[in-house]
Amino acid sequence: MAVSNGRRDLPAAMSARSEELSSVRYQLGLVFLGLSGLSPPGWLERAPEYEFILQAGEVAKRLRPRVPAPPVGHGISEEELQSLLPGSVTAVRVEERTALRLPEPVDYIAVDVWEERLGLLDSTPTRRHVGQCFIPLEPRFNKRPCTWSIVKDSSEVGFITCRFSLSTTPAPVRSLHVVNAARADELRLAWEPPSSDGDLPLRGYRIEAREPQFGGRISMGAPGVGYLPDEPRTASSPASPEPSVTLKNLSGNTVYTIRVWAVNEAGAGPAAEVIGQTGPVAPGLCGEARISLEGEKGEGEPTALTIEWEPPMDNGGADLVAYRIWLRPVFQDGLGGFFPSDGFIDLGLFEHRSRGSRTQKAPVKLDQLPSCSGCLCSVAAINSAGLTGCASEAPVVWASNMDRQKEIFELGCVAETKQRRVGKTLREGKHDSDRRA
Repeated sequence: MAVSNGRRDLPAAMSARSEELSSVRYQLGLVFLGLSGLSPPGWLERAPEYEFILQAGEVAKRLRPRVPAPPVGHGISEEELQSLLPGSVTAVRVEERTALRLPEPVDYIAVDVWEERLGLLDSTPTRRHVGQCFIPLEPRFNKRPCTWSIVKDSSEVGFITCRFSLSTTPAPVRSLHVVNAARADELRLAWEPPSSDGDLPLRGYRIEAREPQFGGRISMGAPGVGYLPDEPRTASSPASPEPSVTLKNLSGNTVYTIRVWAVNEAGAGPAAEVIGQTGPVAPGLCGEARISLEGEKGEGEPTALTIEWEPPMDNGGADLVAYRIWLRPVFQDGLGGFFPSDGFIDLGLFEHRSRGSRTQKAPVKLDQLPSCSGCLCSVAAINSAGLTGCASEAPVVWASNMDRQKEIFELGCVAETKQRRVGKTLREGKHDSDRRA
């Protein structure tokens, strides 16, 4: 990945794209308007009840229409219904609506008509198959009231008047892009409505943000180290001329795969996908500080003490620019015990060195330090976003007398023993050091 202005730019291949992430579905809407030409009820019989069994491809549904329909409705009038029937067939107005969701388009829908008749003196109704009606789903009949024959044994036994509309899921949203958010744990998205709503009103949009399988966090160094992906973040947005949404509670400095679906009554259409990255966060912990001697004691030039440390593995999504160093003096009492001071010495800022060795160094003048046996050294990294990471604290040991200083470094076991003692003192005063960190 290229680095620009302290941010890791995404590859050009990670631009917005639309994919068939959800199968296109179809919705068949049916409005039954009339049921005519069937035999009327006999003497001492109640009005028959009907049941429609709808079959469109592999999708089936049962429907019990109300015959006749209530007087108040949004269907067609009896005069309009009569004009759609052949000859002098008596029309019975029906008003029943239903919908079928289809995985693929079909050429026709089959309607099996069943009736139940019950005599006034009977306790069990008689059920029989009236016939079957085939409704061709051709574009010329779409959204038009038409009358179709009910056939049984090659004979016409009645008529069904209905209107159908075949709709699809909406097209993918257009121009999906990421808008810079004000916070590192947020991403703001904007897009344009789909080019086609599938002939149904849009209900809204569904949004999902998921980390890639290899782990979405971008870190400096250790390219093979991955992170377990979090659960996807989901959100929704209402239908509007200029839709947008803000995803919150995301992880900073993390790459997310974001998908947006347009949703109508038929379901969610194909998803549009874009890759987005949240803003930078504070860098990670630096390596433990250690000391080394540089130079010899000469006239006008005191010997310098150099503090060394390794930069953090995680730069927080922005280039490292500087480090801040604090020293906390450690003194030795008459019984040989060590104790840290209450105050800190702020050594200021030191520029990050990106060339040459990865190890960072900061010189310290011995004659400018108090007479003590060592210090607790805290180092915090700062990135180009102006964010400061947590300070890593480690004991460093030296002596004010330069001859004694060389003896400590030559006798590694002695220096190691003193470092363990200072580390013990650090653990005893942990609440003080944590407060400073």
